Amino acid sequence: MSYRNLNPIIKKFIFVVFLYGLTSASFNGFFGIYVKELGYSESIVGTILSLRRFSVGIMAFVIAILAEKIDHKKTLLLGLITVGLSSIFIVLVENVNLMKVMAVVFGFGQAAMMTVESPFIYNQTDIEERVHAFSLTFATRNAAFMTGSLLTGFLADYFSEKVGAGAISIRYALIVISIISLIAIFPLSRLKPKPVVVTKKLNLREFNGFFTKVNVLFLSYTGFIGLGAGLVVPFFGVYLKYMLDTTDSIVGLILSFAQLGTVFGGLSVPFLSRRIGNYKTIVATQLLSIPLLIAIGLPQGIVIVAIAFFLRSSLMNMGQPLIRNISMHIVDDHHRPLMSAMRAMLNNLSRALGIFLGGRIMGIFTYNTPYIFTILFYLIGTSIFFTIFKKEILKNKSIYQESQAK
Repeated sequence: MSYRNLNPIIKKFIFVVFLYGLTSASFNGFFGIYVKELGYSESIVGTILSLRRFSVGIMAFVIAILAEKIDHKKTLLLGLITVGLSSIFIVLVENVNLMKVMAVVFGFGQAAMMTVESPFIYNQTDIEERVHAFSLTFATRNAAFMTGSLLTGFLADYFSEKVGAGAISIRYALIVISIISLIAIFPLSRLKPKPVVVTKKLNLREFNGFFTKVNVLFLSYTGFIGLGAGLVVPFFGVYLKYMLDTTDSIVGLILSFAQLGTVFGGLSVPFLSRRIGNYKTIVATQLLSIPLLIAIGLPQGIVIVAIAFFLRSSLMNMGQPLIRNISMHIVDDHHRPLMSAMRAMLNNLSRALGIFLGGRIMGIFTYNTPYIFTILFYLIGTSIFFTIFKKEILKNKSIYQESQAK
């Protein structure tokens, strides 16, 4: 199996994922800077960003139920339109309360992709192409993050010369990226996915059979990793801009450089999973990323920080396609939408809490302080994952290997 042999539905969906991801990239890297340039504190930045994540977490179940009623494609279209429009309106206002409202709406749109994408890919692929489909989708999203970060940074510098520096230049850059993302409406509306037969509808009665020991621990792992990431990842742009005193274009360049590492890492996942197994790949890469967090938290200059960003993003995120595949593999068919919704909910609620705390910690102490807690939560999360799948890790086999042997 190779990437070129993926079915046409997935290949077309990849383009949608790329365009969808541009807006997320620009807002992840630059919205915090935009709010700071308006004159608000790190605490306000953290509050607005955490509301967006909180909204994604709460809306995950709404999206999961909606997807069963109107299908995956229509749900993704609704989410895409919501993200595109709310991302424009959120920078057209400067009032904090209005930005908070738009952050919640933005979160609803993001929840559509985060909740529906995994079951969509799983249902539209065969066993032998599944790891490749998840890996290519992941790499494509990160290529979009790389492109969006780089383009937003250069657009912000361009507009600073045309309309003025500060918040207004970032505002124009974010609007341009949002408009580009809305182009995804056209290929997505023309997509013709294979029909999916749902034998059991998602309802409250399904919860009893869902909360097994493995599922609860797996969701706990998701929560700890999300909490650690929330403390620092949304503030990377702010950290680079104000800690290292750089320009918007340099911020975009470093963030895009970091995402490039994630793209390469994501594409190498099938190779690693065949060699050392899905589970061992996840544990090894996440543990190796921790020393790089220390290097970022104790900056030794912009070059070292840029390299550390690159390697940290590669290692910490490259296991995501495998994690998503495992999350769909450990549950029954009718529990997959629920698992996807639960993961989206816990990941985003924990990230929302991390962002909220991260903004306050940075405001009270320093930009470096949250990295201490992030390292601690990553260690706890990885330990939980090892505990759940210790037997599989020691077997040194992957889902991919098992499927090939059948």
